[in-house]
Amino acid sequence: MFNSVRVRLTLWYVLVLSLLLAGFSIFIYTAFSNSLYTRLDNSISNAAEAMVSFFLVEMDENGGDADAGAVEALEELQLPNVYVAIFEEDRLLASTYPENLKAVMPESLLSQIKVNVRPAFATVAIAEGEEARLAAVAVKAGGKDYFIVIVEPLSETVAQLESLKRVFYIGLPATLILAGLAGFLLARKSLAPVVVMSNQAGHISAHNLHERLKVTNPHDEIGHLAIVFNELLSRLDHSFENMRAFMADASHELRTPLAIIRGEADVALSQDRDPAEYRESLAIIQDEAGRLSHIVEDMFALARADARQRPLRVEEFYLNDLVEECFRAAQILALSKAVSLTLDPVQDVTFHGDEDLLRRMLLNLLDNAIKYTPSGGAVSIKLLVEASSVQIVVSDTGIGIPAEHVGQVFERFYRVDRARTRAEGGTGLGLSIARWAAEAHRGSINLTSEPGRGSTFTVSLPR
Repeated sequence: MFNSVRVRLTLWYVLVLSLLLAGFSIFIYTAFSNSLYTRLDNSISNAAEAMVSFFLVEMDENGGDADAGAVEALEELQLPNVYVAIFEEDRLLASTYPENLKAVMPESLLSQIKVNVRPAFATVAIAEGEEARLAAVAVKAGGKDYFIVIVEPLSETVAQLESLKRVFYIGLPATLILAGLAGFLLARKSLAPVVVMSNQAGHISAHNLHERLKVTNPHDEIGHLAIVFNELLSRLDHSFENMRAFMADASHELRTPLAIIRGEADVALSQDRDPAEYRESLAIIQDEAGRLSHIVEDMFALARADARQRPLRVEEFYLNDLVEECFRAAQILALSKAVSLTLDPVQDVTFHGDEDLLRRMLLNLLDNAIKYTPSGGAVSIKLLVEASSVQIVVSDTGIGIPAEHVGQVFERFYRVDRARTRAEGGTGLGLSIARWAAEAHRGSINLTSEPGRGSTFTVSLPR
């Protein structure tokens, strides 16, 4: 049961609401109780002051007789549900209470009574199980001290407080039950779109990644969640499409050299042949095996890059030395195709990066430029140094790339002319590796090309 979000939300809602209602009830009860007792104290205080006035007037009218004045004062001022007693020190002059009220007065209260000062208050027990609020005031007349005691039972006040308690005892549980039901329905209503989304997501697999969740309200949190999930599905769909295309292209690339190897082996083994024919078949097999090895190495490098298992081995080196080294290595390829390879003079440039990865990037760019430059063409390398970056520019006068293919040549196994590329021995992965190497160094690689006039690859790397 507690595995349900709706149940947990409802329980938390009821718990928080119960704490708030309990605190509010305690506040209301305390405030109401204080108000009742304050009003009661004001009532008996006013009654005590009125009784003092009546007692002094009646005693004067009776020639200073305190006993007669006390009796007549009680007769003149009759207060409902209030007991009054008048004392001359310890002697009782008159009382409306059947017992001695002074006996129930605490000693602490007697010490607080001062002449001509507002009454002192105390809560006393006047009977078994019954309490009352008592006020005592002192007055001096004819050289003697008199005490007037007013007592009002708390039964009515206690009854009002008990009535308020019963309201809380009945109202709070009923409120929490109704609030819990309403909270559960509200949580169910609020989470209904999530349930719909989970059901929709449960039917999406690798075979129907093109499907998307329905977005009812794109401006609320659930709508935002659906949008984010749809964006995730789009990225997954794109990744799956790339993976399928990669596997199809890889299968296609591997199938051709494997077919050649198998065909040459079958031909060589079909009958006895001269040693020269065997050597010719083995040479073909060796070339195709080397091509297979090159494809597998490139695929493995890109797979490690995708899995982030190829961290950069950053070190300080001279970038100009790396460019010159790659220039000398590429001269052999250029001479074999009668292509002119030139390097502009460069200055010493220190750089922090992965030297092996940048070497592979530059050799791939040079190999690609020489491969697609006809005999008699030219390839050049430039190293441009700026304050915050360096640029390596590889230009050729080759066949160029049509404008509609410029943005796709860095994709894996992509070729403008598959037949020509295969004849040149390309794998379709060199430019992908070059772009990965540049981006791994927080740089970029750009291409400008014009069919029939050549291409220019510009690598920008932050220093």
